[in-house]
Amino acid sequence: MTATGNAIVFDVEAQFGNQSFLLLVDTGSSDTWVVKTDFQCIDATYNSNIPQEKCLFGPTYDVPTDMQYVKNQTFGVQYGTGIALGKVGFENITIGGITVPKQKIGIVDRSTDKGDGINSGILGLGYPPLTSAHYGSTLDNSTLLLNRAVYDPLFVSMYKKGLVDSWYSMAIERLPKNVSTGPGGWLGLGELPPVTHSDEWAVAPIEVTKGLPDLYTGGVDQITLMTLNVDGIAWGSQSNQSRTTNSTSFQAVVDSGNQMNMLPQEVADEINAEFKPPAVYNEEAGVYAVDCDAEAPTLGIGIDGKTFWHQSADMIIQDEATGLCYSSLNGPATGSGISLHFLGDAFLKNVVSVFDFGKDEMRFADGETESLSLDRE
Repeated sequence: MTATGNAIVFDVEAQFGNQSFLLLVDTGSSDTWVVKTDFQCIDATYNSNIPQEKCLFGPTYDVPTDMQYVKNQTFGVQYGTGIALGKVGFENITIGGITVPKQKIGIVDRSTDKGDGINSGILGLGYPPLTSAHYGSTLDNSTLLLNRAVYDPLFVSMYKKGLVDSWYSMAIERLPKNVSTGPGGWLGLGELPPVTHSDEWAVAPIEVTKGLPDLYTGGVDQITLMTLNVDGIAWGSQSNQSRTTNSTSFQAVVDSGNQMNMLPQEVADEINAEFKPPAVYNEEAGVYAVDCDAEAPTLGIGIDGKTFWHQSADMIIQDEATGLCYSSLNGPATGSGISLHFLGDAFLKNVVSVFDFGKDEMRFADGETESLSLDRE
């Protein structure tokens, strides 16, 4: 994988027919999509057309003249960062030398979502219920959760066709300080990444996410997101051995498309106050601003009786555009009556992770990729 944006985005190479693109690796969504050559970039605030380059995508997909579209279906997906709209088509998709013929994909012709300057879409690695094809030839942007035409996402197609085992793995890397782009680690399709890791695995069943409205689940009690149970949180100062523990369990979504850990609000407040100097919440930006050279607290996430400690380098994120820094810890994501906690890249940089569809479980081991121990100072 390739890491961009100071290691807050992780991309993998994929072939669409004979065309090659980088896609954002996202365990928090399920669709694979790419922007087409003449796509329209849209300003989300004013709902107005703006130049393509404002969407920050890389190369665009030249739709073949013999492209086969899915009849009477449209594509429309909504993320925290924007929406992507278009058509549903079939294409031969290859990742890591493994090809799925005639895979359903989204061919995006309108987007408020943005890339990282080099990627051209998203590789969604989630469950089928979150796929975003919709019945009908037109789509109402305000109802992207309705009328879903559920299909098998790319990885699900791979294992159902017997091309790989029913699980994939990740080991993502951090980059040295002030390096914005570089090696991003490994995505293993039915195999573990070639990194050193502990032999002790924490096993977490993938749970039905509590509190999701019927719009997300179709009114069915089923797995949608990569949701697990967190046993508790531990934290403390780097300069002494004192630790505070909150043993209240909660659900969290493991999401490689999210740079942050989003924890219960009171926990996020307490841990951010432990930075020296303390991180201060910025209402406008929605993050805890922090000095780039602040001393970060220790943080441990409890899963299946094991605590996964974060390296201090993963507690502070530097914005590539402004150079300003903010904490990788925030409160829950809220909106539309939903409140969700997330374990994002700040967590995933410290573990080797396995996502197993056959057993409906996730597994984690302390891991160390080649650059995990790089000195960021």
